[in-house]
Amino acid sequence: MKTSYRPEIDGLRTVAVLGVVFFHLGFTSASGGFAGVDVFFVISGYLISRNILNDIEADRFSFAEFYARRARRILPALIFTVAATFIAGLLWLSPVAMRQLAKESTHALLSISNIQYWRESHEYFAAASDQLALLHCWSLSLEEQFYLVWPLLLLFGVRSRKPWTLICGAGIVSCGLAIALSHHYSAATFFLMPFRVFEFAIGASVIFLERRYAPAKAATGLTALGLLAIVASFVVFTPASPFAAVTLIPSLGAAAIILAGSDSRPGRLLASGPFVAIGRASYSLYLCHWPIIFFARVIFGEAAESVAGQLAQFALMLTTAFLMQRFVEAPFRTLAPNLKTLGRFAALTGVIVVATHGTYLGKGWPQRLNAEQRAEIKLLEFGFQPCSPIENDRCAFGDIDAPLGLEVIGDSLAEQYVGSLDPILRGRKIRGEISRYSSGCPVLVGLGIQRNNWNPKLCRKTIAQELSLVRESTTPLMIAQKWRAYRDEQYGIGGNSVSGHYSKLKQALENTVRDIGKNGRKILIMGAMIDAPQCEFDAAKLLPSPLPHARPPDCLPKAKSAAIKETAEIDAMLREVQRKFPDQISLLLPIDTFCDDEQCPTMNHGIWLYINRGHFNVAGAQYFGERAKDQFNQFLDE
Repeated sequence: MKTSYRPEIDGLRTVAVLGVVFFHLGFTSASGGFAGVDVFFVISGYLISRNILNDIEADRFSFAEFYARRARRILPALIFTVAATFIAGLLWLSPVAMRQLAKESTHALLSISNIQYWRESHEYFAAASDQLALLHCWSLSLEEQFYLVWPLLLLFGVRSRKPWTLICGAGIVSCGLAIALSHHYSAATFFLMPFRVFEFAIGASVIFLERRYAPAKAATGLTALGLLAIVASFVVFTPASPFAAVTLIPSLGAAAIILAGSDSRPGRLLASGPFVAIGRASYSLYLCHWPIIFFARVIFGEAAESVAGQLAQFALMLTTAFLMQRFVEAPFRTLAPNLKTLGRFAALTGVIVVATHGTYLGKGWPQRLNAEQRAEIKLLEFGFQPCSPIENDRCAFGDIDAPLGLEVIGDSLAEQYVGSLDPILRGRKIRGEISRYSSGCPVLVGLGIQRNNWNPKLCRKTIAQELSLVRESTTPLMIAQKWRAYRDEQYGIGGNSVSGHYSKLKQALENTVRDIGKNGRKILIMGAMIDAPQCEFDAAKLLPSPLPHARPPDCLPKAKSAAIKETAEIDAMLREVQRKFPDQISLLLPIDTFCDDEQCPTMNHGIWLYINRGHFNVAGAQYFGERAKDQFNQFLDE
């Protein structure tokens, strides 16, 4: 088994890391550059398995030494990156974004980033990838989780004299599960370690091929084919490409290059000085590249995405990576691989985790901002924020100590109107209540869960609980939904229609009025929300921070004619329902209240009114509430 230094593997690292960097920089020619991570997994599978097997066969393997080596290799640069990113966040991020970064920092240090991102991918208001400063740490967390199980598997395999069988078996099972589940559980197969074991196994399998096959004559062809597979993956694939292709093709290409070695012209190219130099710093380059991109876009805005901005970032990445490799990585490699070293790293990690988690609990340290900035942030939060948790998974707003005077049901569109209703109910000295967990949930009788629902289990529980609670009440009721999310085609009705038909929704709404509107209960139905897709929403850039940063350009208002066209079908359907229950139902259409004569606003006195394209922030909710105050009061007076 080859145990000497393999310079061409450092060259392969260069190819992998540059693919990832160019992809994240936004180079169109590297739309599949994310596959560089798959190449890294194969390299790790080969090198780690080779070292473990050598030690086991020489009867010198020690778990303590193995993990100490991994710690001194991985943790110094990781801790430095997290700390530097955290400090930059304190300077340039709002409390909301800083709280997110604090959580990311904690999970990166505890090697559970991939689990965090997998779980958060299921959340209704999940952060976009470009709002996560340490997103790239998911692969490091996954790899460190791999290190927990792989030595045990190899140790058992050697002692049972079946290491090849176990490695192949683990790889086949992992690959089969990943491909089978990738369509319906794409986030899990992307982020979670069990579905990536096959890539490490591909790397490990090279060890056994090396022992049985000397590819000297085929080295040139293997290396060329391997490079072609990897580079083609970077150029051809996109994030929407099939999971099997984007993982297996570059992984097999990497395995072919490792098997071929450097005894060929392309192998010698990979083993040449420039490739080796970048390869040796590839870990630091991978760590620093995404935070640099993230903060460049936060601080400089669109200028960071220009060609000059991209080149400047790349130069900064290379400089930072070489400095980190020289002054952060290298000094720690001389530490003895023992329990004492592990203990030191654990203690240092623990101290930083206390700081990062404390920042999370401290809600991103809003004390970093002045009073005016903190007031602005409160206006830019989701319109649901003026709500206090109470029993039955609900929250209260208005005068929370006063008698119940209004119940609200619906999804996140209902939640946003808390900001509209809160000052009105406080003025009337009554309390309002709404579910805390209804985002994305059609709280209507008989509608069911649409095909793409974000969390069917939670929604079913919330719908049943909310309908049960409002059935027992005669309090005035307001219903608001993101109506266009519940088109017939979401329930298998209407074939491939994309025009938007609402027969099932209309029937469910009528059923709801009959079911919970007994005894003449008064019901207010909110019409179609006016979306603002023309605006660019990025909380990391929009919210104020201690140091100035580029903010998105002012959002242009929406033409009222366009808004009327978009809301007409839904509002017509709601009018039909109202005509069936004229004595019970009041209808409040945002198109009639929120918009002016010719346009629908998106900003007011320089403050944005939306938190994303389809939801008001507190400022927007209050603006709408002020404009619709007479209609709300008229409904509550009836």
